[in-house]
Amino acid sequence: MAAAVALGVANGVTRAEEARVVYLPMSFSTEARAIRTTACLQVTERVLPQTAWWADSSGNASGPDRAFKSVIAATTHKDRAALLKATDPEQGRDTKRFDDQAGAFFQQFDVVDLIAVPRVHEFDGLAVFFGKFRGKKQPQTFFAPFAFAYEGDGSFGFLPSRTKKLTFDLVTEWFMPSDGPPPTDNPAYCTEADVKRATHRVSLASVSGSTQNVWRPSYLLLSGAPLDAPGSLAKLATQVKSTIDQMKTALRANAVDDLAALMTPDGGSRLKKWFATADQTERDRYKAAITEEQPFFVFDESPLVVVYTRSAAGIVHVMFFTFDAANRLVWTNSANITTADRVFKDGPLFAAASSKKPFNDVAIK
Repeated sequence: MAAAVALGVANGVTRAEEARVVYLPMSFSTEARAIRTTACLQVTERVLPQTAWWADSSGNASGPDRAFKSVIAATTHKDRAALLKATDPEQGRDTKRFDDQAGAFFQQFDVVDLIAVPRVHEFDGLAVFFGKFRGKKQPQTFFAPFAFAYEGDGSFGFLPSRTKKLTFDLVTEWFMPSDGPPPTDNPAYCTEADVKRATHRVSLASVSGSTQNVWRPSYLLLSGAPLDAPGSLAKLATQVKSTIDQMKTALRANAVDDLAALMTPDGGSRLKKWFATADQTERDRYKAAITEEQPFFVFDESPLVVVYTRSAAGIVHVMFFTFDAANRLVWTNSANITTADRVFKDGPLFAAASSKKPFNDVAIK
């Protein structure tokens, strides 16, 4: 683990194309902006040559690199048959959709030049290249992802329709955030301290919990604790309990403004507008849904805090909090759905929350 961490936080490698384990900070989109958290996604990365390696016709490239070369060559020459051959068989079956996508690729390559492909990330049966492009008439540069699926026989199929895999979205949001500064050739990684503080490790791509048959499995590293035994997170646990108690007190007193003050500005504004139009039955249902919740586990991915709660009926829910300028916890994304919902409110992590000993199965022992 120590060796892997050392590789993961370094900005360079000893030679081009040397595979290394890296840790990518998970991005979290609030109502106002995307923030970088201390949740870390462990993937495999290869830093590629700074030259136009994709134009080299030599046959010594790895499987993913050969597949990328084939796609770029086919697109550059507008060779539909070659592009179809390089495409993942499942995505190639829909010929109309493939033809539409191929036409779009051919048109795009008429107006842009591929100028760099600095790295490739390999995880959960995917190889994802971030190509850097420059307009032929306008000098602006931008990045675009090219995803390839591991076919099980050592070959890789191009995914012109991308993929709906959760970890693909996490990697893309890390490298190409929806807002903030544009992506660069040298993106930020998790620090060594972020990795070392992790208490839990989960494969988001795993259905049964086993990654035995997954090519290059990824793992999300988190730092958390039960609220009844928070250990090093005792201060945060106290703050979480106090904040949720204040929310309940405000609701029981029908003090909507007080509750809104414990939310992000956008969330608080939406709540007050909804409360002004909702009938009493809707208000009572909302109040009951909040006041009966009992928090039982917290993940500290500062500036993101993820709190798992349990209703009186034993149903598990999740609340997101961030810190305001006064370092108070504020309920975040109370009405917004983002990639983080798929991470924490669904799949293997949510299943671990619902187990008899919450998150024990994904704890680092």
